[in-house]
Amino acid sequence: DLLPEAEHPTERDDALTRRRIASLGFLALGPKMLAEPDKEKERVDVVDEQLDVVAKAFLGQTVACARCHDHKFDPVSQADYFAMSGVFRSVSTFDNIATVGRVAQRPLATAAEVKRSDDWRAEAKRLDEARDQSRESLRALERRMNAARWSVALTGAALSGAAPTAELPAGGPARSSANPLGEALAAAARDASAAMPERDAFRGARAARETHEKSRPADLPRTLVVKESKVDETPLHDRGDHTQPKGDPIARAVPSVLERALPGPRFPADRSGRLELARWMADPENPLTARVAANRLWTWHFGIGLVDTPSNFGVLGSAPSHPELLDYLARRFAREKWSMKAMHRLIMTSATYRQSSATHAELPDFDPDNRLLSRFPRRRVEAEIIRDAVLAASGALDTTMGGTLLGAGDHDYVTNDQSGNAARYDSNRRSVYLPVIRNAMFGLFTAFDYPDASAPIDCRPRTVVAPQALFFMNAPFVDAAAKRIAETLAATTRDSDERVREAFRRTLARDPDAREHEESRDFLAGLERSGLAGADALTRLCHALLSTNEFVTIE
Repeated sequence: DLLPEAEHPTERDDALTRRRIASLGFLALGPKMLAEPDKEKERVDVVDEQLDVVAKAFLGQTVACARCHDHKFDPVSQADYFAMSGVFRSVSTFDNIATVGRVAQRPLATAAEVKRSDDWRAEAKRLDEARDQSRESLRALERRMNAARWSVALTGAALSGAAPTAELPAGGPARSSANPLGEALAAAARDASAAMPERDAFRGARAARETHEKSRPADLPRTLVVKESKVDETPLHDRGDHTQPKGDPIARAVPSVLERALPGPRFPADRSGRLELARWMADPENPLTARVAANRLWTWHFGIGLVDTPSNFGVLGSAPSHPELLDYLARRFAREKWSMKAMHRLIMTSATYRQSSATHAELPDFDPDNRLLSRFPRRRVEAEIIRDAVLAASGALDTTMGGTLLGAGDHDYVTNDQSGNAARYDSNRRSVYLPVIRNAMFGLFTAFDYPDASAPIDCRPRTVVAPQALFFMNAPFVDAAAKRIAETLAATTRDSDERVREAFRRTLARDPDAREHEESRDFLAGLERSGLAGADALTRLCHALLSTNEFVTIE
């Protein structure tokens, strides 16, 4: 948000602007005690979380450990912590920090798109006011005319001795000449359709507003952001307690130990310094940022990084298994202008990535954990991929892009004792669109080590426990997928051998070997001899294949 937009933007420039705005959510996300009565504590806790995540994510440093005292292991002092925290203290994360705080939001749109929306709303407001003013003028004129008409009518009725009545004469208002009240009603009826400048003005104003409504632009999506605030440098807090400041405010700075390799940025007196800190971290000569990023990319592809503590490059972190390779990847990443796509391509086309996972006798016995990557590491895929793979194998995966499955409105409570659970997990959309409700997690995610969504995590744990096998055996979600696969196979071919081969192809992406093929045929035959219908037997086979370890493992 601190970078200027292009003067004559193209569609690509506009897309880049939206991505930049969306990236502000990196600081806005995270756990927050929105109803914290001590608002200053809420603020410093948010700053602590932001500093911790930024330092770990980009620098591989546990700077937040120095909030209460000097870091016990790394050369990071408490003064370093509060110097760096000044950048984040100078940023506002909330639109409102009252009883229940509200995190800041802004339209996910370019300045031109926001201006078009604002201009439309301003014109709509002007037309609303013009219409309302015309309506009020017409009503005021009608009230005056009716008052005068009824005054004459009532006066005439009193002079003639006629009883006041508001009923029309039997012959209609046009034939009444003796009844003053009837005369008044007849005149009012004629006025309702007669041409009047005020009535014409109201109709014109109403039509103009209706025409303008037809050009209403779509509501702009909104995203969580942070905003610039006044510069706020703070002294040390004794034991990290915000109620016990001591000494003079500490000027904003990066940890002094990091300035030995790259001088720290100069922070402006009138801005938070976010832009300067980001540019310092993204400097190609920064010894940490490129290495940390390259190591994370490697971790995502191989399941374990060259440094197997991706968020801790400090004293307690692990030493790199291939230091020269890490240095090469870091330099290459910076030279490729920080292109993650280029790094993905480099890693995935390498001989190391294209190795088999098979073990054989010639492998070195001094590397039982495969840290030297003499073969591709076998690993179970993440929970989201497991769910999507089950749906894809059954042909039910909905690949529609965009949108949300969360029915709750903005700032609504998603789960509580009154509203219940607004999350929907019965959709066939990809898992990336499923709601992540921390206290009402999807069952498959819970079984397969989905992490705590309230805290950042660098590597997901991978457990092997009985509930995972039980989920695949008993979950209606898996049973329904197996039934869909069986129905497709039954409709495709009547040949039992071909059905077995196609079941393996759909679930395990390979043909069965001779033993597997024979055992699968025997399995189907045995079920049918026991009285199970052929379709149900085929469903059982598909269910068994979905439940194999191979289905959830990358090899």
